[in-house]
Amino acid sequence: MKLVIIGAVAAGMSAASQARRTDPAAEIIVLEKTQDVSYGACGLPYKLPPGERMEDLQIISAQRFREERNLDVRLGHEVLAIEPAARRVRGRHADGDFVIDYDKLVICTGARVATPPIAGLADLWGRGAYPLKTLADGRTIKASLQANPPQRTLVIGAGYIGLEAVENLREMGCAVTVVEALPEILPWLPATQRQRVLDEAERHGVELLTNTRVEALERSGDAILVRTSAAVLETDLVLVATGVRPESELAAAAGLALGANGAIAVDRYLRTSDEHIYAAGDCADATHAVTGASVWFPLALRANRAGKLAGDNVCGHQRPAPPVLGTAVFKFFGLEIARAGLSAEEATAAGLDTAAAEIVSATRAHYYGGGGRLSVWLLGDRQTRRVIGCCMVGPEAAAHKIDTAATAIHAGMTAEQVYDLDLAYAPPFGPSWSPLLIAASKLAQALD
Repeated sequence: MKLVIIGAVAAGMSAASQARRTDPAAEIIVLEKTQDVSYGACGLPYKLPPGERMEDLQIISAQRFREERNLDVRLGHEVLAIEPAARRVRGRHADGDFVIDYDKLVICTGARVATPPIAGLADLWGRGAYPLKTLADGRTIKASLQANPPQRTLVIGAGYIGLEAVENLREMGCAVTVVEALPEILPWLPATQRQRVLDEAERHGVELLTNTRVEALERSGDAILVRTSAAVLETDLVLVATGVRPESELAAAAGLALGANGAIAVDRYLRTSDEHIYAAGDCADATHAVTGASVWFPLALRANRAGKLAGDNVCGHQRPAPPVLGTAVFKFFGLEIARAGLSAEEATAAGLDTAAAEIVSATRAHYYGGGGRLSVWLLGDRQTRRVIGCCMVGPEAAAHKIDTAATAIHAGMTAEQVYDLDLAYAPPFGPSWSPLLIAASKLAQALD
C-alpha cells in the first residue's frame, strides 16, 4: 500500500506512526508545507516570557521519524490540489512542482488563523501584529519580544490562546488590553462564573473591552494606533488571537463533503465522502456525544486520537472514532476554567428542554489551609434527567474534576447517578462531599 499524508503535526504524524506500526511494509509519505513537524502548539503562550525556549515544544524531529520509524517525511512540500479520480496529489516545493499518486490519502491539514478584516493589518503582519498558531509564529513573536520589549500590548480576541497569552504578557511586565468583538468573553460560561474571570483580569491589571471591534491598525512612529469601534488606542505590539478555521480548502476543491464550520465531513471511521481519502485532526469534523450532530472542536486530544485511528483504518482496520464533548480547560492567572458538554445556549439550539444548577464549595476541607472556592455549574436534560453539560471555575480542582463530569456525560448518567458516585476524599483535596456531588444533588431538584 502507498499511503500519502498531508500535514505533519499532531494528527498527521500520529496517523503516519500508527500506520507504520500496523503495516511495516507500507510506503508512507508525509508532505508538510512548513519546516516543522510534531510540536506542542498548545504550549506557545507559555514560551513567550524570557528564559523560555520555543524549540522546547518540538517533540520528535523529522529526521527521527525518518530514521526510527521509516517514514518518508518531506518538508517544504505544499500540496496544492487533490485529484480523487486519479488518486494523486499535486504540489510545489523549492525545486519545482511534484505529483504523487496514492492508494490511500489522509488529510491532516489542521486549522488556520482566522484573519479578521482589519484595515492595515496586512501591512503590519509579522512586523508589529502577530498570530500565535504555529511554531514559526512563536519564533517570530518571540524574536520581536526580545529585540524590542514592549511596554504596552493589545490582544485581539479573548479565547483560550488569547487569555493564556494575556497572562504571560502581563507577567512579563507589559500593560495588556484585550479587545473582544462579542458582547461577553467566554460566552459558554454561566454569568456568575464569567464574572470571576472578569474579576481576575481586573485584579491583575488587564483592561478588557467587550463588544468592541478593531477596525484599523496603523504605524505611528514606534507605536501602533489601534482604531476600534469605541476609541483609538495606542500600543507597541498586537497579538491577533481571533480564533482558527478548519484548513479544508483542498478537500472542498476536490469535491469532498464538508460538515460543521466548514470542516471536512468524516464518518465514524474517519473516511471522507471518498472511500480512499480519510481526514483527521483540526481540519475534520466530529460527532457530538450528546446531540449526535456534526461539530468542530480544534482540540489536541481529538487530533492525536483521530490521527492514530486513521492510521489504523487506512490499513484495513475498522476502529471507530468516539464522539466528543469539547472537554477543555485553561489557566488564567490564579483560575482554572473548564468545560465539558453543552452550554445552556447550545442545548437550547439543539431543541433540548433543560434545567441548570450551580453551587460554590471549598476546594479543601475547612480546617486544611489554603485552597479557595470552586464554582460548579451543571446542565441537565429534563426528559432523560441526564447531565449534559458542566462548567467549573476555581483556583484549583477544576482541571481534574471536569474529567469526572465529562465521564458522566459520556456515560449518559442521570443527575441522581452522578450524586451516587463514590468519589475520593482527603482534606488537602476537597470536602468530604465533593462539589460535583453537591451540584448533582441540586440539579436533581431543579429537574423535578
